[in-house]
Amino acid sequence: MKHLNWAERPVIITGAAGFLGRHLLRALDKAGARVLALDQAAPPADLPAKVEWRQVDLMTAQGMAEGLAHGPGPTPETTLFHFAALSMPFECAREPERARALNAGMALALGRAWRDLGGRRLLFASSALVYASVSDGRDIIEDDPVLGRNPYTEAKLAAEQGLASLAAESGLALQIARLSNVYGPGAHDGTVVLEAMDMAQAGQTPVMRRPGEELDFLYVDDAIQGMLRLASLEPVPGCRFTNLATARGYRVAQMAAMISRLAGVEPPPDDDTQTGHGYRLVLSNQRLRQLTGWAPQTGLPQGLELTWRASNI
Repeated sequence: MKHLNWAERPVIITGAAGFLGRHLLRALDKAGARVLALDQAAPPADLPAKVEWRQVDLMTAQGMAEGLAHGPGPTPETTLFHFAALSMPFECAREPERARALNAGMALALGRAWRDLGGRRLLFASSALVYASVSDGRDIIEDDPVLGRNPYTEAKLAAEQGLASLAAESGLALQIARLSNVYGPGAHDGTVVLEAMDMAQAGQTPVMRRPGEELDFLYVDDAIQGMLRLASLEPVPGCRFTNLATARGYRVAQMAAMISRLAGVEPPPDDDTQTGHGYRLVLSNQRLRQLTGWAPQTGLPQGLELTWRASNI
């Protein structure tokens, strides 16, 4: 499978100060790409010297146009990674109108501005949470039903649908990556892995809210590598949905027990009476492997150890 060499490739990242944005920025800088980072936040103190950072208001047409016009600019060869959003479901539940404006309205406005300015390549980071649950124990594929069950998933689906329609009409080469449960160093407060680590670091058994749920845990470095490989594919007009996942499920209690061993605390109970038992959100990565010849490489025990070490430096 042929992939782009990212050296000197033009790239724009929205939401560059966020969890995914920071990791992608470092990976692209290491690969020698020409990176323009856009965010409403100020640049970090450790910003790589070759990265251009623009602090812009992506919620206004003027701010968006000004931001996109800098750096490599919106050429047919420039890849735009769109991460800017309210990234946590609890934030969206607290501010549903803001979630719709940020997660759906901004995505569509950005896509239109990108098209109008001559951009072609666009990767949008979506979520496994948009899928309806399945009851037959199989891994979820891209053609399975979706369900807007809360403000977060409603906004993500609205963004997906709006961008997909725009790509069909305009010829944008749109990649929509549906990411499973991403974790790793620098993750947001409120993620299930970080909740477990916070309790373990305090010397407590990680007692989770829904320990019986079976989830697909994706280490952040694999999430970044997967998106880079998808963005490296030859651009095809229209929209392609791809699951970015390990295709291996672990109960939340199993994940918490692994962290307990790292911390030397008592593990939580794990049996079929635990809250959430029977819920399974594990994604197939068959399409990802077919397209890229690659699949995530970091198993959950290894990824948790890497995250634990980084959080205890």
